[in-house]
Amino acid sequence: METLVLIDDAGSPQRKTALRVAGIRAETSVGVARYAARLADALAARGVDYRPAGRPLRGLRAHFHFANSSRSFLWRGAAEHEPFVVTVHDVVPRTRALTPLYRRVAYPLVRRAAAVVVHSAYAAEVLEREAGATPVRVIPHLAPPGPVGERPAARRALGWGGDAPLFLMPGVLRRVKLVDETLVAAAPLLERGTLSLALAGPIGDAGLERRARRLGVHVLAGPDAATYETALAAADAVLVLRRGSVGETNGPLLDALGAGRPVLATRVGSIPEVAGEAARYCAPSVGGIRGGLLALCDAGERESRARQAAERGRSLHPDRIAAEHAALFAEVFGA
Repeated sequence: METLVLIDDAGSPQRKTALRVAGIRAETSVGVARYAARLADALAARGVDYRPAGRPLRGLRAHFHFANSSRSFLWRGAAEHEPFVVTVHDVVPRTRALTPLYRRVAYPLVRRAAAVVVHSAYAAEVLEREAGATPVRVIPHLAPPGPVGERPAARRALGWGGDAPLFLMPGVLRRVKLVDETLVAAAPLLERGTLSLALAGPIGDAGLERRARRLGVHVLAGPDAATYETALAAADAVLVLRRGSVGETNGPLLDALGAGRPVLATRVGSIPEVAGEAARYCAPSVGGIRGGLLALCDAGERESRARQAAERGRSLHPDRIAAEHAALFAEVFGA
């Protein structure tokens, strides 16, 4: 460990031992990699040298990020002899085929960790039941402060015209996220000009993209960070729809809360715990989604949910999340 000289609020120098931690995740796991990068920025202000990496780094303590899309923990964690921390972003496997791997390899490794972190009480309960991991620390997923741009300017920048409420469906667009059901639910509302709909994220199904464009849906297939932020600024509400939940990390939901945007969501997994009254909840069906869209077309409803979203976002500010991680690292690794 190194010694840092930090200046306190009174302007006096304070010597502190710097914690040096490697945040080990797969670079290809977009959501987890973004989370680790944001955590690093927030921890820097607290004197923690946190370095996102693809593997353990010599001289740095290990904080593993384990998710369905970030599984290097399964072999790198097994080789770790020093105390380590693991954050479990997905507490159960995405498919049943992976269940034996989780039970034989992942869960025993999780039990070896000096500290196990999840982002919700829902996930803690599932992990304690499935893996027998105790104690499990709940440190909420941070909500990055959202865009400050005005909606009209953001829409002009994207070439999206019209004054109808704009609903944004962000993230990797897969069947489990009810994209087809959303298109069917929104079709008559789009035709009447009741609302606008935008998709922002990687689309693996070319047919889905063609259907969306035929309906007049705005499509940003794989936008860069700046374009995605502009789309979030342009939105009046964000769609967080799931047929089921295998994990708890939900970047689009946290982005919506950080930006103070109301949410239309399904009541699955940790979504209700994280979103609270910032979300209008609907059934995972065409009828349920259409009813939710219509409800959030009401300006008063959106305004009320937006206030709740902004309050939730402030409670999940990166400074708070960094403070809880810094305290945990100091406890486990010493400082």
